[in-house]
Amino acid sequence: LEALHGPLAPADRAELDAHFDALTASIVALPLGFVHRDYQSRNLMWAPDGRLCVIDFQDAFIGPAPYDLVALLCDSYVDLDAGLQDAMLLRYAEARDFTAAQLTELVHGFRLIAVQRKLKDAGRFVFIDRVRGNPGFLPFYPGSLVYVARALAALPGQAALASCLRRLTPGFPS
Repeated sequence: LEALHGPLAPADRAELDAHFDALTASIVALPLGFVHRDYQSRNLMWAPDGRLCVIDFQDAFIGPAPYDLVALLCDSYVDLDAGLQDAMLLRYAEARDFTAAQLTELVHGFRLIAVQRKLKDAGRFVFIDRVRGNPGFLPFYPGSLVYVARALAALPGQAALASCLRRLTPGFPS
């Protein structure tokens, strides 16, 4: 944010940090599982025999269970509409025999992580441009923010963060 638009005022930085601290606390409370962390379109390939192959395991670790669903269904390189995202979350929950309460928890966790992951991705795209001199990822910056706004709009209690991002990020969410 600051690399693109200049330094934040101390009060704005403090407000944003407080929102991020609260978001982090919510994510840390989610159930854990194995996460690939980069389970997205560019790391999925079809083998000649028709099997789906996953590549790039360099970042795999134990983390919030819905993380890979966010990586796949909020892929910065693919524009998925909200209806398809919701349908895929339901399909996943049905395949795992989730109860209605488990589905609600999954969707809530998915949205929390979508905010964190897509803000991280947007920042990473700017970093790759500014520090590494590679602007090739900047076209995916706006789409990442669209996913952030979508997740925030569906999360109870996140209107203040959405408002803060709209105020501090010119053109947010697009």
